[in-house]
Amino acid sequence: MSYSISFSFCRGGAAIAASKFQHLAKKVATQEFVEVSQDSAGWTQFLKRLISFGLVKLQFDGNPIKHSLNLFSYSHVLDSFKYGDSLHHIHWINNDTLSVFDLDKIPSGSIVSLHDEWLYCGAEHYYKVGDTSEAFVNGYSFFKSGVWGIPWNTIIWRIKLKKLGKRNDLIYTVPSRWMLTRAQKSMMLKHADIRLLPNPIDTEVFSPKEVISRVSFRQKYGLEETDFILCFGAIGGKSSYLKGSLVLEQSLEILRPLLEPEISSKIKIVIFGGKHIGTVDTCGFTSHLIGHIANPCELAKVYSASDCVVVPSLVESFGQVAAEALSCEIPVISFACSGLLDIVIDRHTGLTAKPYCPKDLAEKLKQMVMLTIEQRKQLGVNGREHVCRNFSYTVVAKKYKKIIDDACQLKMKKEAS
Repeated sequence: MSYSISFSFCRGGAAIAASKFQHLAKKVATQEFVEVSQDSAGWTQFLKRLISFGLVKLQFDGNPIKHSLNLFSYSHVLDSFKYGDSLHHIHWINNDTLSVFDLDKIPSGSIVSLHDEWLYCGAEHYYKVGDTSEAFVNGYSFFKSGVWGIPWNTIIWRIKLKKLGKRNDLIYTVPSRWMLTRAQKSMMLKHADIRLLPNPIDTEVFSPKEVISRVSFRQKYGLEETDFILCFGAIGGKSSYLKGSLVLEQSLEILRPLLEPEISSKIKIVIFGGKHIGTVDTCGFTSHLIGHIANPCELAKVYSASDCVVVPSLVESFGQVAAEALSCEIPVISFACSGLLDIVIDRHTGLTAKPYCPKDLAEKLKQMVMLTIEQRKQLGVNGREHVCRNFSYTVVAKKYKKIIDDACQLKMKKEAS
């Protein structure tokens, strides 16, 4: 018996990725993978998470993304480690799923998948955008300009370095070439075995839909066939900082004066992933908030009814929304940064803007609007071919099987030595 370990297998992007690999494991692995998560954890574990959450707030480092201390471990995870002869695939272990103090207890031959940068950084889940000091490469110091309170980044990073820095008996995976480069040059993992393992995309579910599906979706929200539908989606909707909602609004402010009134009046925005449902004004454009879409088949219909999907993320370990949209033959606009570089290829599967520049993003939005239907269709066709060739279940399953086989061999080698 083997174990798949993650904070959750149903809540959040990392959980969805972990669930997909659990699905693939059933097809490519000879052993059964049992899920271990906090999806059914009780109040005791919740109180532990609450303590960690409160303590991390005693640091102020100017980085607005999530920070985690991981001071506690979920008991069921540690229980699974007692079966050292079993294979363990460890996914997103934050929210006190696995304590930093217990990282050295990870059994030899385990697979550790990074869904963000937390493991080789400090307490932050992504290193601060625009910070060129790269402390995860050169080492975190206790005193840094702009950091106040308890220096958790330094403390947590040093604990992780002590527990993992010299281990050579684990296989790490990352979902993009950008993360591969970052992990390989980090002080934490520079001597580790790190593999590229993209998140799998179900290209059968995320596939071009019939015209009737497109028409039905548009009629549901009062959208005309002649409208240009710009789709934006993220967990948390417009409230997500890393997903670039603020820079997107800045770009839309710039975009409107660049277009003729009759053209801008045809641009409608569809936003999924948030809690709210309704119609609002966004920088002079009508936005339809359609809420959280849990069913992948319904999400594929949202993509297929759109003319373009915009992914203005400041950082992505992979770029799930971009890959899903392209798999539906819908072109994507994004910044040329992070994991999106593997997915959105400028003028081939979509358009890319200068990272974090609202003006350039606005220009790329204008370019996409001004393309002919045939030109956008070709970008979408190229996009699906790219996704099928690099991220489909079949392709990723072969990579995953090789990693599982190598992990089993590594485990046997360590046990024999």
